[in-house]
Amino acid sequence: MRINRLKYIFLTAYIIIQSGSVVYTQSLNAIVTINKKPSKDYLFLGLSSNAVGQLWIVDNDLTPVFYKKINGTIFDFKYQPDHELTYNIYSTYSYGMDNSGTPNDQFFTPEGFALDVHDLQILKDGSYYILGREHLTIDMSQYVDGGDTEALLITHTIHHMDANDNEIWRWRSIDHYDIFDVDDHIDLTQHQIDWTHCNAIEIDNDGNILLSTRNFDEITKIDSKTGEIIWRLGGKKNQFRFINDTLGFSRQHDVRRRSNGNLMMFDNGHFRSPQFSSYVEYKLNEDSLTATLVRRFSRNESVYSESRGGVQELSNGNTLISWGENQDPCVTEFNDKDSIEYEIKFAALTHQYRAYCFPWKTDYFYVNTDSLNFGTVSLGDSSYQKMWVKNTKHDSVIINEFYFKSSAFSVTNRLPITIQKNDSVKLVVKYKPYRNGYSYDKLNIRSVSDTLLLGKQVDLYGISNGVITDVQNQNIKKGYYLSENYPNPFNPTTDIRYRISESKFVSLKVYNALGEEVATLVSEQKAPGSYRVEFDGTELPSGIYFYRMQAGNYTMTEKMVLLR
Repeated sequence: MRINRLKYIFLTAYIIIQSGSVVYTQSLNAIVTINKKPSKDYLFLGLSSNAVGQLWIVDNDLTPVFYKKINGTIFDFKYQPDHELTYNIYSTYSYGMDNSGTPNDQFFTPEGFALDVHDLQILKDGSYYILGREHLTIDMSQYVDGGDTEALLITHTIHHMDANDNEIWRWRSIDHYDIFDVDDHIDLTQHQIDWTHCNAIEIDNDGNILLSTRNFDEITKIDSKTGEIIWRLGGKKNQFRFINDTLGFSRQHDVRRRSNGNLMMFDNGHFRSPQFSSYVEYKLNEDSLTATLVRRFSRNESVYSESRGGVQELSNGNTLISWGENQDPCVTEFNDKDSIEYEIKFAALTHQYRAYCFPWKTDYFYVNTDSLNFGTVSLGDSSYQKMWVKNTKHDSVIINEFYFKSSAFSVTNRLPITIQKNDSVKLVVKYKPYRNGYSYDKLNIRSVSDTLLLGKQVDLYGISNGVITDVQNQNIKKGYYLSENYPNPFNPTTDIRYRISESKFVSLKVYNALGEEVATLVSEQKAPGSYRVEFDGTELPSGIYFYRMQAGNYTMTEKMVLLR
């Protein structure tokens, strides 16, 4: 077994990886900027760059429990009610995977209809609703002056397919909308006309269908049996009276029904002046046809996404927003008081279609516990707990990484570990506290290759009562100590304490997540003793920083988070 201490840029901290044949080297180019009381479920992120896609499932520290590299630009990576992982690839493929990341399904539109990648809704019975496209040749000169006599009109369709890919029901937009229903920014004299641009379907509480038609600025409710339009919200054919709302919505990219019955959407705000994107929630009275604005949440009109984006009601009642395509891409979770509980920002312009949050566990292997509690352990002593990892499905499973953020925890087993089908292996987890107080970490048990990561997390708890054994006490007297900063996270100042027991030249420096030095706090000869130094981050941006102490041959590094 070898232990590597690696710094993961744009992840969380210095980490400990006990590794066999593979060291996991992929990095998610994002950083957590706000982390208060978010959902405990996992984030689902489908990212793409240069036609290479990455499927991520990560916890709130951005630690991955699933990663898969694929070819193509990813749309709509999510967890479906039938327990499949699905994603769409631009421009013609829709795939399903099991919880081991193995492709096991593909979803189709009927012959004659191109598959549209914007949305896929699978029901518990395995049937699914999928968006399609029809490319119709139409003489537009009969509608507008200067219209192309052989214009290519791109229209959308909805298909309800059974679990065996047989079509149950079909809805064609050309049969129910008028040519002139588009907003005023669509040029009907062009040869190719992106007419409807439907980008979301939602199965409503009554079993009917909600459809987001972006180029109409409209949400349409459709009878799932007859195909007839029940009502139209927004756009030129709006049937609702808006209450407490003077903005409406423009070029929206998502529509979902909340558990309280309200309608929510991601309003891109395209062509609005000024242009800004927002979460919009309406209370609908479908009898009197009124739409009362309940909430409009924006980032102080500072975030604008021309395209993409999504909204989701989370299991804890909060709301998740993926802000779509913009120069400052981010994902935000906020509560019912419009206070942000969690936010991540990507390091650069990233293709992130929609983000989701779901509970999830791989079934590639099983563990017999979700947590281990080591109780109280004296400094210098160690405590051991046992757990089991079992393989019930596959010919063999290889575990080749254990991942920690704290050096207080470790696994004594050597890697890699091969588990045959219907067999199990006992893991021995060690807790050896190196400081007084409470310890918490997650043991990440992983099977890793160059293109796939499958992991499970086990919560680890322990506490040191401050009693130091004789051996450890001797080492402390001879050695040195660097504390965690307090407070952490901080804004803008925090205290760092350290101790040396011999006269030494002490260096204490601060680095950003890229490893660049940003401050020197101590650089001088120090007499034996305990010291406190204040770090002021007023001139620095929010983010993760590391501080490193060196005194003779002793070095120690800790993490701190600056939040504004």
